Amino acid sequence: MDQTDQEIEQIARAFFVARHEDGVWETASRLLQHEFRLYARQALRMLEKKHEQVWNEAPAMMRADVLEAA
Repeated sequence: MDQTDQEIEQIARAFFVARHEDGVWETASRLLQHEFRLYARQALRMLEKKHEQVWNEAPAMMRADVLEAA
């Protein structure tokens, strides 16, 4: 299992526990585990997209800061 698979598994477990407080990940059905892994992948994609957006906007913001300082 590579780093990303481990991250997905950890996030999926965390989502599962948050949703099913009394549930045990290891005894959840494969279908339910798959569903929560999909949620985890989606969450990571959303974070990556936001990260890219911030980095793409950073140069423009830096130029605005320089102009305001002048």
